[in-house]
Amino acid sequence: MQKSMQKNDLTLAICLYNAEKYIEETLTCLINQTFQGFDLLIVDDCSTDGGIEVVRSFFKTHFRQYEVVHIPVNKGLCVGRRFVEEYVQTKYLLFIDADDCPYPTMVEKLYNKITSDSDLMAVGCYLEYIDDERNRIKGGIFLGESTKEEFYEKAKNKKLIFLPSTSIYDRLVALQVGGHNIDGFPDGKPRYQDFCEDLDLWTRMSDLFIERKAIIVVPEILYQYRKTGDTVSKNSLGMVLRMKHIKSNLLKRRAGEKEQTFIDFYNSLSVDDINSLKKNALAADSLRNGVFFLRKGKILQGVKNISISVWNKPNYIMQKIKKNSGLFR
Repeated sequence: MQKSMQKNDLTLAICLYNAEKYIEETLTCLINQTFQGFDLLIVDDCSTDGGIEVVRSFFKTHFRQYEVVHIPVNKGLCVGRRFVEEYVQTKYLLFIDADDCPYPTMVEKLYNKITSDSDLMAVGCYLEYIDDERNRIKGGIFLGESTKEEFYEKAKNKKLIFLPSTSIYDRLVALQVGGHNIDGFPDGKPRYQDFCEDLDLWTRMSDLFIERKAIIVVPEILYQYRKTGDTVSKNSLGMVLRMKHIKSNLLKRRAGEKEQTFIDFYNSLSVDDINSLKKNALAADSLRNGVFFLRKGKILQGVKNISISVWNKPNYIMQKIKKNSGLFR
């Protein structure tokens, strides 16, 4: 580990798990950032490939301060992020996925924005999709309000706060509302705490709108998000359950009631509730699978899956177009 002589107020953290194929490209993007006033932390979550060796080899030829921390037992992304929140000392924190590629000005623009206004708790940006080979593919993530006033209105109306996970945020404010939530989940897999973990944090931070604190987005594509793999999507029920859990707790907090753990929330659901959530998950899976098949030229399978999505949740396809196509930016 190289030691830095400069005291920074931003930590850029990568939770690394089996990303040997991509991590050098990601690190190259980081050393090419126009703003370098950040501590770099690599958290190894028990990788079984050679990712950490790639990291160490990279910094033998690219001099820069960095630190590697090893988590002894693999517990997933949310636990890794909560560890970082408690481990580092900087005011601000920014997570970068180990297979993604931020544009050179991303850190500078997000840092300048959040430090320009003491009301800002978190600042994100738009993301575009790339494939395994870093070729641009259709779609992206275009979430978040671009002004404080828009955010205040949304938070006041008890809405979920969607913002890309790659957003700079005030670490102490995050810990004030509990940080990334890792308690009250069942053991084993699926790890429900890893579903919508950032949505949960942003939404809990949004309670501070009453203090005029805000979460906004820089409405500019500053980050390339890699969509890997060559298979149809996996089941989305866990994600749908977590979104319902996050919304339920939002309403409870605003009503002055005690929040539920995920275990208690799940046990409180009726058979009809579960069936309704399964339909929502099927709509999400079917739409993603339909797009996958269309891209592969399998038209009949694509149309069939999209039809299943529309049948189960007619408005879901329009919601996805709004959030991921970039047409409504």
